Amino acid sequence: TAGLDPGAGQARTPTLGDPAMVRTVYGAGFVGAHVMALVLGIIGMSGEYRHHTITPTFLATPRRGRVLVAKLTTYGVLGLVFGAVTTVTAVALGAPIIAAKGFDLRLTSGQVPQTLALSVLGMGVWAVFGLGLGTLVRSQVAAILIGVGFSILIEPLATFALSTVDLAYLARFLPGNASNAIVQSIPTIKGLDLLPWWGGSLLLLAYGGLFAALGAWLTLRRDIT
Repeated sequence: TAGLDPGAGQARTPTLGDPAMVRTVYGAGFVGAHVMALVLGIIGMSGEYRHHTITPTFLATPRRGRVLVAKLTTYGVLGLVFGAVTTVTAVALGAPIIAAKGFDLRLTSGQVPQTLALSVLGMGVWAVFGLGLGTLVRSQVAAILIGVGFSILIEPLATFALSTVDLAYLARFLPGNASNAIVQSIPTIKGLDLLPWWGGSLLLLAYGGLFAALGAWLTLRRDIT
C-alpha cells in the first residue's frame, strides 16, 4: 500500500551517521578488551601467591599498606597505558572504514572525545578491579576463571535473562554494562536502557574501589603463609 513504511515497527540498526554508532565503533577497544585489563590486575596480585613471592615481598617491605598502594598505582597506570593502546587501535581501524563510507569521523564532536578519554580511564579501573579480585581469591587460576567467566558468560546471560522478564533496568548495574554506558555504545540487548555515561563511570569506579578495598582489608589482616 502506498505511503506505508515496510520497515515500520521493526528495530533498525543506526548508520555511521549516528554519533552513537561512531562511539560504539571507537569504544569497541575498551568494551572488547577490558577483560584483558581485568586479567592483568588479577595476575598482579594472585601471581605473588602462585609463585610464593608474597612472603619475601612483605619481608622486604613489612608495611603491607605501602606494597598495596604501590601495586594499585602500578597496575592502574598499566591499565591506562593498555587503555590508550586499545583506544588508539580502535580509532585507527574504525576511522578509515567510517571515512570510506562517506561519514564524518566525529573525532571532535558527538561526545566522541569524551568516550575516548573515558575508555582509557575505564581500562585503568578494570585493572584495579582485577587486582582486588586477585587479592580476594588467592588461586590465580580460580581468580581468572571467575573474572573471565563472569564477564564473557555469566553477565551476558544474566542481562539477556533479565531483559526477557522486563527487568533489564537491573542489568544496567552490572559492571560490563557500566562499561558500555561509559562509551555510550548502542545496547546489544533490546530494551536494555544503559546508565548515562557519568552513572556508568561512577558505578565502575565503585566496583573497582570496593574490590580493591576488600582485597586490601584482607591482605592487611590475614596470615600470608
